[in-house]
Amino acid sequence: MATQKRRKKKKKNLTGGELLAFRVLMTACAVLLCVSTVRNLTAGGAKKAAGSVSEETELSGNVMTGADAASAQLEAGDASSASAVTPEPTATPTPDPYADKPDIDINSWEYVLANPWNSIEDYCPDVVPIEDIEVDYRIYDAMEAFVSDCRDAGNTVYLSSGYRSYDLQKYLFEKKCEEYDEETAATIVARPGTSEHQTGLAADITEEYYEYKSAILEDTAMYQWMEAHCQDYGFIVRFPDGKEDITGIIYEPWHFRYVGVEAATYIMEHNLTLEEFVALYKDDVAGATDTNDAGETDSSDSADEAGSSDSANDADAVQDSVSES
Repeated sequence: MATQKRRKKKKKNLTGGELLAFRVLMTACAVLLCVSTVRNLTAGGAKKAAGSVSEETELSGNVMTGADAASAQLEAGDASSASAVTPEPTATPTPDPYADKPDIDINSWEYVLANPWNSIEDYCPDVVPIEDIEVDYRIYDAMEAFVSDCRDAGNTVYLSSGYRSYDLQKYLFEKKCEEYDEETAATIVARPGTSEHQTGLAADITEEYYEYKSAILEDTAMYQWMEAHCQDYGFIVRFPDGKEDITGIIYEPWHFRYVGVEAATYIMEHNLTLEEFVALYKDDVAGATDTNDAGETDSSDSADEAGSSDSANDADAVQDSVSES
């Protein structure tokens, strides 16, 4: 077979129009590529920016959380420190030594108070005779039993003085003022209205008649029995030794006063005067009571004001005053 002679293809040159179209096409492709690149770059930057903001927010949140935690720890520390501070010791209140005082009506007739600072004016009780004296009818039975049992114990008993009226006390006081100046006389004889005897609730009791009484009477068997048992009958030693500055009266181991068994037991066991006993109830004594009706009087100031009478220990008073107090 005969060898065929290959024929070379002749290269075809582009015309001007075709070249222009080609260039336009290439430019368009380049533009599209640029636009695409810009879009990709813009999207990536936005994502990165968003990521940065998110990260910063998270970091900020972590910082705030840490601050809050630190603050909470500080507060807890302060609270712990506060609780760790040793509290101031609470003062223990002093127990009231008289918290067990009797539950009584201090305005009742048994507790009427007559002393140099508390006058009962012209108060006049209903009295009845007992032996050679008179007493308030309400204490007759107690006085009779007191005296009778003392005698049954082998003692002699003499009721030397009981109720004295306001007028009699006034007479005795004015008579004493003829011998002494009024101030001195008042240390020997109680002023009218301030005498225990005017209450009808008191009596001077000895083992025999004495023109003058003195502290040596405490050595008698009769007094020792009565002092030991008087509270069982509702009586007290009205003017005890060592309490002159409170009662305004010298020691009288013969003057017994009725206050009722409950009060008498408490007074004698606690070594109190009637002034001190009444003062325990000063909050209960709101005002003066009608002494003319039930033998009651305002005694709220008695114990507080007592203590100014130096003349109660006057030497001249030791012998004479006691039977007239």
